[in-house]
Amino acid sequence: MPSIWDKLYDNVKDRRYGVLFLFTLLTFLGLPFLGAMIYAILREFGSEEYFVEALPGIGFLGIAWAFLKFWQARKRSREKLRYGPLSRDELRVARSKLRNGMKPIIRAAPQPPDTDLKY
Repeated sequence: MPSIWDKLYDNVKDRRYGVLFLFTLLTFLGLPFLGAMIYAILREFGSEEYFVEALPGIGFLGIAWAFLKFWQARKRSREKLRYGPLSRDELRVARSKLRNGMKPIIRAAPQPPDTDLKY
């Protein structure tokens, strides 16, 4: 039985290798840099002891924010293909509406039937 991690990675491994690499790179390099910047700023004000105590709360909020963004992205991707592709006739009508500036198509009046039966 495959683990949940294999299934999670199999869905994205063939696509978006660049996004996966950049996200990992920014995570491993950006978070320590951001933490060092915040620590240096707080050290200037003399409140670095509060920063260490606040780290679990900051981490929890970060994880909650990441989970929320992940959930929103999945919801958006499910809604993306809500409607199927348009047929040729629907595409023709849509193009006609765009070309005519959404004016309705005026069809020619039907010809009256030929009732003159005299030859």
